[in-house]
Amino acid sequence: MTLAEIIATRIAPATVERVAYDQGLLTEKQRNAIFKSNLSRQATAESLVAAYGDNTARLAYGLNQQVSDIDWDTSKELSKHFNASAFGSLQASLVARIPTVPLSQLREFLETIERHICLIVSRAGVDGPAEVGTGFLVAPELVLTCQHVLKSFPNGQVSQGSQIELHFDFMKGDQIDRVGVSVPEVRKVVPADPWYLESGNATDPDGVEGNLTPEDMKRIGNALDFVLLRLAEPVGLQPVSRGGGKRRGWITMPPPNVAATLAAQDWIIIPQHPDGLPQRIDLGRYVGPDQTQTRIRYSTNTAPGTSGAPCFNQNFQLVGVHNARVGPKDAPKANQAIRWDLVEPKVRPHIANAQPAAYVKRWSTSRDGEENKVIIGRGVLLDWLRASAAATPRHLADRVYVAHAEEPAAGCSFSSDILHAEIRDSKTPRAVYGERGQQLPSTAEDLLESLLREFGIDIKQVEAMPKRPGPSDATNALPLLGGEVDKLERWLSDELPSWLGRVISAHLEKQIDARDAAKQIVAAYQQLNQPPPADVVKNAEAPDPIWMRVNAWDYAYVVIDDLRSARYTGTGGRTLLKGELQSLIAALVQGKAEQAMPAGLKRLRWMFLGYVPDFITAADADGNGAIIESLNPGKVGADEIVDMFARLSDAKLPTRLFDQNWASLTAQSCVLLADAEPAPPPRLQRLQRIAGVFAGQLSKLAGA
Repeated sequence: MTLAEIIATRIAPATVERVAYDQGLLTEKQRNAIFKSNLSRQATAESLVAAYGDNTARLAYGLNQQVSDIDWDTSKELSKHFNASAFGSLQASLVARIPTVPLSQLREFLETIERHICLIVSRAGVDGPAEVGTGFLVAPELVLTCQHVLKSFPNGQVSQGSQIELHFDFMKGDQIDRVGVSVPEVRKVVPADPWYLESGNATDPDGVEGNLTPEDMKRIGNALDFVLLRLAEPVGLQPVSRGGGKRRGWITMPPPNVAATLAAQDWIIIPQHPDGLPQRIDLGRYVGPDQTQTRIRYSTNTAPGTSGAPCFNQNFQLVGVHNARVGPKDAPKANQAIRWDLVEPKVRPHIANAQPAAYVKRWSTSRDGEENKVIIGRGVLLDWLRASAAATPRHLADRVYVAHAEEPAAGCSFSSDILHAEIRDSKTPRAVYGERGQQLPSTAEDLLESLLREFGIDIKQVEAMPKRPGPSDATNALPLLGGEVDKLERWLSDELPSWLGRVISAHLEKQIDARDAAKQIVAAYQQLNQPPPADVVKNAEAPDPIWMRVNAWDYAYVVIDDLRSARYTGTGGRTLLKGELQSLIAALVQGKAEQAMPAGLKRLRWMFLGYVPDFITAADADGNGAIIESLNPGKVGADEIVDMFARLSDAKLPTRLFDQNWASLTAQSCVLLADAEPAPPPRLQRLQRIAGVFAGQLSKLAGA
């Protein structure tokens, strides 16, 4: 199948649009021409592929990341359109479907751990050879790797012209095998000065087979082959996106002596940068300890450049630091790691006070490297987005947000941009209506079918939608009789919402046959000329289905933009919320008491942008009602800009560089400059542009 055919026939339109938005390769004008022009699905797919040009491999890779967990057949088709060696192995997708590991826990682990791993590239002196290895965060500014990865820098000694660089978020692209390389979307960090904190000596030879002499027992047993280095900035406390959001975090310490509890055939999972390539996740089986009891050995695949990578068991606990192969170079028998419980006592004093923090309020909607589009004010929305991210909302206020304004250019539609930035690169679905004059679907049936498409649910594979009472066509001119009116209202307010709730719940509790996953893993081992694990073979050959649940997403957003009150003074498009659509949406939002709402409907988060619909009331102290934010651009001033700079500082700058007096002075300057500029554009847009320029200057000043 061509890439356009896969996109048109197998992938939800909302998923396609989200990937194109998140990757940032197309301009807003290009995206609007493709996704906002009422093209057919096939025409949209063909236009998108044409717009990507030589970057279609990246499009295919991004789509694969979205569907691989839930649609293996589509994932296989997509994989034919990108180069696995350049964009990362599909091994992670295979790992995510291991029948003997809890799927939901493994998916969460993989999505978290990839941000903690880095590629280390170093060069000793001006003309020294480049060395590569893998490292991982154990505290906000502390990285651990093998001592032999940085063997040219004993005890932190750095000769003139030497360089050490650490690359985070290196998931796709070409091999990095020298210093000085910068890759888009990759976070490059340098060590502090001085950077050396603690180490254990490497030894050569290591990974020795057979009975060891007493001298070798002592030599190897005393060599823990690790080094702990300090970074120039607390990367772990900074968000993955420099605009704000979820912090990167770091690997937490496991229970004591967990490495000693490993049993034969336990999984060993290793995220790594072999040979300076983009990050891979590989897996194998625990074989046993070495003779000194300081190493663990396993069948997991590695290569030069993997040294320093963390090793995890199937409970996702840190059990070792990969450091060597076992046996001769040309025919290794296994691989090995230093036991983590032996390294930990030497590392723990340096990380004892590291307290993880989860989140930074977003200060910008822009991607790294783009012109800053700062968020001025909007604290109510930012707080609601955090509350709405809970899988189980506490009350209606966690599910419904309204931005209200009675004049143009107040920032209502910008709320949608903030949402897009907040869930960027996630699998959270979003359905947006009313943008740029687009109207809602014309009937209740069309709206529900549209929502299902946006959520990635195939309406052909769900229970039949309850039929409309009375005339089958909502546009039929025949009037409804009294009893039919009551039936129609019941259909809109009860039957359709209950049906949608059941469909969503069924989709999120979808089951897959683990035998298919096991067969894929067996095939992967066979391609590597390795015997597959016995339990996987057993699952692959099982006579009866082995059902597993796979949860594609926990919640989804529905945005209705360009709602306007009668007092609105602008001349832009208006989204009409009336008649049966208003009745249906009111029932979907809060048709029943919170405790009685269908579980599937409680997965939906609603954003109404422009005015407060008649069926919505403001939240009280107990959370009954919606969160309502009134927007008035005339009241936005220095205080809101100072708050933006504080969020900027929290997200990407060392605290010592943020000075409240300087921020206040800059904020006042932004306000004065914006007021001095002739209109148009409106004042809030001028403030946003000028404050964005100041934010960029502050970032350069800090070297961030």
